[in-house]
Amino acid sequence: MPSNNANPRPNRFGAYLREKRVAAGLSLRDVAQALGISHVYLGEVERGVRGPLRPERWSVLLKAIPTLMRDELERHAAASRPMRVDLADAPPSYQDLAFALARRFKRRDLSESELSRLLKLLGGKP
Repeated sequence: MPSNNANPRPNRFGAYLREKRVAAGLSLRDVAQALGISHVYLGEVERGVRGPLRPERWSVLLKAIPTLMRDELERHAAASRPMRVDLADAPPSYQDLAFALARRFKRRDLSESELSRLLKLLGGKP
């Protein structure tokens, strides 16, 4: 779905895809033709106008750009989608935690040791 933003920010998926495509010396048209989509659409994916390509297309994409890695596609696709958390029925302490984390994410001011401790505490990868 196209964005309403006239100047979209590239998402991680699009930036990763473009980086690997260019490094492989492939044109938008080459890769788009392999995927069976228009080069305009693929360019919009790379620029962040459109979201990541659907996983059903990834096997063809991986063949078209051999330096792509499936786990990297998955990671970048997940990081390119907005995250929404419904706090309507959450207890106040959970709401406080969510807002505190959101503020720190926005500021990007967590140290590496703070991030590691939080990930360990929350069961993420340290």
